[in-house]
Amino acid sequence: MRFHKLLVGLSAATLFAVLGSAAFTGPKPQKHAVVERPREAWVLRSVLDGRPRILSIALHDRLWLAYNTKTAALYKAWTGKINFGGPVYTSSHGPQPVSAGVTYMEEPDENPWRIMADNKEITPEVSYKGHTVMDNQVILKYDLEYQGKKISIEEKPEFFDAGSGKTGFERVFTVSNVPADAELSLNVHLNSMAADTDYKTDGKYQGVISKEMAGNQSLIPMNGKLILKNNGKTTFSVNLTKKPEQPQASQKENRTDMIAGLFAKSDCNTCHNQEVKTVGPAYKAIAERYENNDQNKNALVTKVIKGGAGNWGQIAMSPHPDLKKEDAETMVSYILELDAEKERAQAASKLMPKPAYPISIKTVNPAQVAGATEKPGLARPGIAVNIYQFASGIGSVPEINDEMLPVKSGTINALHLDDQDFGDLKDNFAIYASGYINIKKTTNIVFRLVCDDGGKLYIDNKLVADNGVNHPLQSTDAEIILKPGKHPFKVEYYQGGFGKGLSLQWRPYGSKEFTVVPPSVFTYKGADIKRTGQTAIEVKKTDVPGDQSPLVDVHPSFTLSQARPDNFQPRVGGMDFLADGRMVVSTWDSLGSVYIVDGRKAASPNDIKVKRIAYGLAEPLGLKVVDDEIYIMQKQELTKLVDLNKDEIIDEYQTVCNGWKVSANFHEFAFGLVYKDGYFYGTLATAINPGGASTKPQIPDRGKAVKISKKDGSFTFVASGLRTPNGIGLGVDNEIFIADNQGDWLPANKIIHLQEGAWYGSRSVDFEGTANKKEAPPVVWLTQDEIGNSPSQPARLNVGPYQNQMIHGDVTHGGIKRVFAEKVNGVYQGAVFRFTQGLEAGVNRLAWGPDGSLYVGGVGSTGNWGHTGKLGYGLQKLTFNDKVAFEMLAVRAKSNGVEIEFTEPLKEGVGESASDYEIKQWWFKPTAEYGGPKMDNENLAVKAVKVSPDRRKVTLQLTGMKSKHVVYIHLNRKTIVSQSSKNLWSTEAWYNMNEIPQGI
Repeated sequence: MRFHKLLVGLSAATLFAVLGSAAFTGPKPQKHAVVERPREAWVLRSVLDGRPRILSIALHDRLWLAYNTKTAALYKAWTGKINFGGPVYTSSHGPQPVSAGVTYMEEPDENPWRIMADNKEITPEVSYKGHTVMDNQVILKYDLEYQGKKISIEEKPEFFDAGSGKTGFERVFTVSNVPADAELSLNVHLNSMAADTDYKTDGKYQGVISKEMAGNQSLIPMNGKLILKNNGKTTFSVNLTKKPEQPQASQKENRTDMIAGLFAKSDCNTCHNQEVKTVGPAYKAIAERYENNDQNKNALVTKVIKGGAGNWGQIAMSPHPDLKKEDAETMVSYILELDAEKERAQAASKLMPKPAYPISIKTVNPAQVAGATEKPGLARPGIAVNIYQFASGIGSVPEINDEMLPVKSGTINALHLDDQDFGDLKDNFAIYASGYINIKKTTNIVFRLVCDDGGKLYIDNKLVADNGVNHPLQSTDAEIILKPGKHPFKVEYYQGGFGKGLSLQWRPYGSKEFTVVPPSVFTYKGADIKRTGQTAIEVKKTDVPGDQSPLVDVHPSFTLSQARPDNFQPRVGGMDFLADGRMVVSTWDSLGSVYIVDGRKAASPNDIKVKRIAYGLAEPLGLKVVDDEIYIMQKQELTKLVDLNKDEIIDEYQTVCNGWKVSANFHEFAFGLVYKDGYFYGTLATAINPGGASTKPQIPDRGKAVKISKKDGSFTFVASGLRTPNGIGLGVDNEIFIADNQGDWLPANKIIHLQEGAWYGSRSVDFEGTANKKEAPPVVWLTQDEIGNSPSQPARLNVGPYQNQMIHGDVTHGGIKRVFAEKVNGVYQGAVFRFTQGLEAGVNRLAWGPDGSLYVGGVGSTGNWGHTGKLGYGLQKLTFNDKVAFEMLAVRAKSNGVEIEFTEPLKEGVGESASDYEIKQWWFKPTAEYGGPKMDNENLAVKAVKVSPDRRKVTLQLTGMKSKHVVYIHLNRKTIVSQSSKNLWSTEAWYNMNEIPQGI
């Protein structure tokens, strides 16, 4: 495009005389016909074009608008559409909506509002106050801060047909509370005009005309200032001519263009090239020198802003003092990502260091090594390996019996198999490796087990390292002391699907690096070589639901029923109740809707009445009714929904609070919503990259719990160190509790007690600043895939025997879990139990209704954002039926063990033996990887068992119980039964022993 400046350097008065005169024969005042809107949700909030907090308006199929709520002003006008991308639109993780089509006009990102008073122009603070959708019109509302008072502005945009193929765009501004001595104006950048008469205003517009060639068309851009009438209405309209359509850039290209603009604006390209060294080093060379971590990133950002020399020679880097820190962070992140593939390969090589010798697998005839007994002193070098192929999917290490034949049996010299080393083994197989590790002298050794999908290492018949299940290549470390001699060991490894890998490594005392455990230390027993067969093993489902396996059915104490008609399929983001007993539901979907669900008189689910009352919210994942008014926590704002004309359709979307900082990252969810003592409480997720790794750098306000005043919308951050806290609710003692999801620096999922000023462990937002922070411990840890995966909203539980307890849902692990909590030394800790399954979807939200039933809102998406085999939506209710399930009611910490309380008395003579109880303990190690390993996983001996006189409580005296550990309790389902001969509903509890009480 070519630009030609026609008017430059004119005074404001001259400009007005030339361009602002009402003598222009521009568009006539419009009496608009009713405009048919092009889509159902024609006013909607979302990220757009990499900008957060955008309000998009589809006025007509020829005119889309986007307003930036940060600047309270127009961002863009175009003809075309929005390509909606992201979890709620296309189920993809990463992309966000992008405008597509031909741009009519686009405003800079800066605040365009100005106030002139006493011959001084100031830029006032602006705040977006929301919008009204009523009578097929939309009105946007803004406040400007001036001399401690508010200037209020309303803007009503509209489409009109300007004739001759032109698109008319009208803006009507209504202003109030402007002081008499002040003048309010708005910077407006017109474009796409075929003539300089293609705009009209009854206010004053002062602008500078240029010329632009768009293909064969000559168009006129004008950059100017619209002076609004004080305390009245100002109309401004423009006739827009469509330019030739240009190919649309992808979101990746848009981001690249944005970053390229930052480099150009900062003059970096004067001295640097991406590939070639010029005055300074190539960007790619910088990426190759510096690992992509927070320390290097922060150092480079400082260097860019302050300048300096020394790392690449004596030519000094120019300082950039005017460069915004966030822009410098974006540029540095881009540079360090240039060798991302190389760094990923290096990271993989760190986990899988290549040994200096070839890995050799040999088939062995069992007849050649079998014998009645092993001969004393006989050393068979190598490791015995048996590989079992299964006919269907496996999700953990299967149990093997003597009837099962491996497809391969033989030896391997060292245990190290990369993805390409498994030959024709693809999916659903297990490897059992066994033998002896021969040690010459007593030493400390850190063993590392690397697996994809999962595995376990046993030494001297004890579990040393548990590498979990269903994950990409990751390591688990464990340190033990080995004395001289032969130490029996075994590795159990399984592969379900996709990538695979297995490596047994060590770091002996004095060594700095992990290496593959060498062939020289291994010997094996001939008896471990098996007869083979070629038939794949059928996976037998022998698990008893609730006994170290998921529950299947609804809890016996509750009756399940539908709370929705068949044609209502909500992905529930929030739930609460109006005073009349009707339910309000927000949905996590492309329309971002809110519904009233009325089942009060319904004889059957299909008699339930559903009415949509609001739409266009951005991923509304929190809802609360206060004084019969509806509040929504949408992705980047707390919003009040107002029905102005009492027709139960929301007319006004009032902004209560949007003060926290945000980015366009798809994972920056806002969750809620709790109301207590005049304040709302919500939680803010951190940004992540597709796949789960934390984004670097992070917006500083992420990973926080936020407290918002209902009275004036002011907010404070009350806690930090969260990652994906998809759930906040009232629980035990009416305190606020939060459910957080595991990730980097969060080794497992957890339920935490919200405390003022607490830090909860995630370091992704401020890695350096959290190095020495003390982490507030959780109430319970939710071990990944054992008792949780994606925990959601906590809620109180006060029915039947379950008094002053709490529950929470889980989107991926499914169902509802129950938590008993107690205070020890002033800190909440407790036990988590399986509670119920049998629901139609993964559980996202819980709410107790006025009828006393527990309402369960379901959700689901692709990948691991849903409960496998269930629906992606759901709304049901659970009603307590007074039936008693036999299960552990509570687990309490004692000074030398634990006390287990049951819902019913034990039968005479049962539960009195130590063999009835399996007890383990471990602690979780936070790491930079996704999740963290169990450390020092060990069995605890039951020294004594004491059953209470009423047979409802059992006290276990344990040997070696430690604080800051998870104590795992597994009951023998075959031997422990109730007085009425009931079997246990669930046999496990995970107690988080933050503190050990004294004297009890």
